[in-house]
Amino acid sequence: MSISDLKHTLRKHEFPTCAREAFPKIEQLLVGRSAPSSKQLDIAMDIISEFVFCEADRRGRRGLNSLQELQLIDIICDYISSCSNETTKNTIFLSLFGGMESQRKLKILSILASMAVSASSTPVLLAVGVWLQQMGSSSPQSLQLVENIIRDHFHLNTTNQAALKSLATTAPQFVSNFITAVTELYMHDGINEKKLPPRNLLEVITSWVCSNPTLCMSAQMNPAALPSGAIPMAAVTPLAGLIHWCSLAPLYVEDDDDQEIPIKKLKLEEDIKKPVAKSESTQALYWQLHLGVLNSLRGGWRPHGPPTALAAARLAALAPKLQAHAHRLHATGLDLTIHPKLQDCLDRVGQAVQVALAAGCVYGNITNLLTALDTLPENRLLKIIIQKHQQSL
Repeated sequence: MSISDLKHTLRKHEFPTCAREAFPKIEQLLVGRSAPSSKQLDIAMDIISEFVFCEADRRGRRGLNSLQELQLIDIICDYISSCSNETTKNTIFLSLFGGMESQRKLKILSILASMAVSASSTPVLLAVGVWLQQMGSSSPQSLQLVENIIRDHFHLNTTNQAALKSLATTAPQFVSNFITAVTELYMHDGINEKKLPPRNLLEVITSWVCSNPTLCMSAQMNPAALPSGAIPMAAVTPLAGLIHWCSLAPLYVEDDDDQEIPIKKLKLEEDIKKPVAKSESTQALYWQLHLGVLNSLRGGWRPHGPPTALAAARLAALAPKLQAHAHRLHATGLDLTIHPKLQDCLDRVGQAVQVALAAGCVYGNITNLLTALDTLPENRLLKIIIQKHQQSL
């Protein structure tokens, strides 16, 4: 069938039927034993533009209204859920949302991802996880998508945390790439603007990491099934970002954050008699997360290949942040060697570095890492660890 005949057939249908009928045609063009030709790619993208997203057609129609966007999301969910071949599924999904220059497409993808989280839709979440990896965890598009998911599910107490926590089991690759992007959003604003993750988000991430020591490595352990000719982007683990969070928490989390959540006024007499569970402090959550990260580092070793879990440069990037805090404290006349929060911070850095190096999961220039750590304020544990590994290089 020629491209003109193909489009003529699809133009017989109005939206959303034309979108539903377009997916098998797109699959025929893009999926095969060999990579599609440039002509096939162009035809597929034309079909996606005109019949799926209705960006432009002969009748001058541009874009979808809110109802049509929801109809399209339903069609995409049905297609992804019914697709048994991972390569085919990822090929179509990346073709739909791969470029992402359009804010309209990103809006649709954000709604789709948020609905998939609500419904615990594993096929869709795994496809979103591949998209996050291919786009890059720190890309503006990935960060915007992740911010939308956080807004929909983690800023309020209305979301079922049990369902969110179960995603670590049902869609671990998505969770791993999601956390990697999330760590790019918080504790990166400098000393005077300390943007902290929402409490609900911290609780769920802590549960995810502590429940499964291999979760942070899942995107690397299960490579994405990509179309022929595609360039796979390396999966970046969330370990470096989580180490930053846990190490900086003693300095970033204010004492007021450790106070118990105020108890709401209870109207019923029988409710007053019920014991009210105390809320775990934010600092305690970071301690739990720190322990989970250390366990994950122990499981990050690859016996049959080079280390890939943690970049030495990402660890070394902690040093300038800590130096800035140290200079600020020193300017007030404080003794840095006995400052409890700073020393707690340096202890966590030392623990993470020691476990990571001992487990053999650090790649890159370790000499530069040790040199950067050696510029930090004096800390007994960190000093011993630096000396030990400098001698072994």
